[in-house]
Amino acid sequence: MKIPAELKELSQIFKANKKELFIVGGYVRDSYLGISSVLRDDIDLCSSVTPKELKKMLAGTKFEVKNLNESVGVMAIFGKRRYEHATFRKEFYESESHTPDHIEFIKSLEEDSLRRDFKINAIYFNIEEGEYVDPLGGIEDVKERRITTTRSPKNVFNDDPERILRLVRFAAALGLEIPEEEMFYAKQNAYKIRFISKYRLKNEFERLLTADGIYPELNYTRTAHVRAMMLLGELDAWKYILPAVDAIKNSKVVDKKGEPIYQHIMNCLKDSSPAIRLAMLLHDCGKVKTMELRNNFFGAREFLENIIHKNLGIEGLGYNREVVERVIKIIKGYDFNRFGLASKNTVKKFIFENHEVIENIVELKTVIKCENRGFPVKSRSAEILRKTYDDMIKKGAPFNRLDLAIRGDDIIKINPHVRLENIDTLIDNMLLKVALDPTKNNKESLCVMASKMINSNPDLYLDE
Repeated sequence: MKIPAELKELSQIFKANKKELFIVGGYVRDSYLGISSVLRDDIDLCSSVTPKELKKMLAGTKFEVKNLNESVGVMAIFGKRRYEHATFRKEFYESESHTPDHIEFIKSLEEDSLRRDFKINAIYFNIEEGEYVDPLGGIEDVKERRITTTRSPKNVFNDDPERILRLVRFAAALGLEIPEEEMFYAKQNAYKIRFISKYRLKNEFERLLTADGIYPELNYTRTAHVRAMMLLGELDAWKYILPAVDAIKNSKVVDKKGEPIYQHIMNCLKDSSPAIRLAMLLHDCGKVKTMELRNNFFGAREFLENIIHKNLGIEGLGYNREVVERVIKIIKGYDFNRFGLASKNTVKKFIFENHEVIENIVELKTVIKCENRGFPVKSRSAEILRKTYDDMIKKGAPFNRLDLAIRGDDIIKINPHVRLENIDTLIDNMLLKVALDPTKNNKESLCVMASKMINSNPDLYLDE
């Protein structure tokens, strides 16, 4: 295992105080596997040293200690890099929460290992001795490509429901099998996911949705994100994360090939980039709703915004408005010009209004068109959007006010009586016209255009 030189120095300080310093968790697990993760710089340390003892021990050394959560024994140690140090402890849970109700500092590494979630995360590395310490058989689990809990899975998942999502993440990202007993108790406790804070739930869900990127060098987990989503379905966990996906999973709606719509979504997720995965998961949620209420697909778009806001917004996972609106735009864009019959100006106007997500819309259309084909298939609708967008970029079509060759001051010079509060509206209307015809993006043409627009609507643009 590659150990930073300063960690060896830190270990020497512990040794001088008759203590042993260990690395534990993901860094040890991944190093043993010989792989690097996106979290490879995250090194967790542990020992029997309490926070107070740690501060005293490192006072006057090159290392700085800061409090992260002193009440549970977690401190940050700063050298050239940052480390987290946790005191060996026992945890006691009385409520259904990620946080233990109380803890007890202990001296035993073996007892400390039992408060961790999975055996593969309870492998320790003694820095001074340069050897692994494996009290629960985590190395054997790594070799056997499985993930098991440190204690009875019934107790592990009951104590902390976030461990259910971590089970899914590690299994998917590392390509590990989940034994029957772990799956049973994870499913039995899945309802407790609703007790996880929105912040933690969203963060953990995002890791699942991008699980294929945690270990990019592992070819056999290239579709780890799909397996993670499928595992959520097997655990009946969707209703506590994205209820709309749970409705899709339980829907009788089928796609054009007669395949359940949930399977269709999972198939398409396989080839979706992270940028469109939320949209891919939810793009058919309106259809499920209209089929439920009306037994047809008409009017699906009228339900779309409300469903996505409830699932992703403040009532749901807690994404900000920008993310929610972006997902809505991408999904709505999928239905634009489905048959490729829209006029050039209609396509250009659509691109202008949705330019920040055009590439995402093109990808969504293309991936769905290519579902399970095994070879690329062109979507006429996507190709028209792509070619038109490229052409607009090539010709210098403006997409924001700063791209125009005219400013508010220029408009005031043309007509000093223009209403200042409506200048932005005027510029936005000009922007659309110039986006359709970039040859007009010069000050002379824009001044003429501004005058015409002001004079054609004086009630809007002129003071009395």
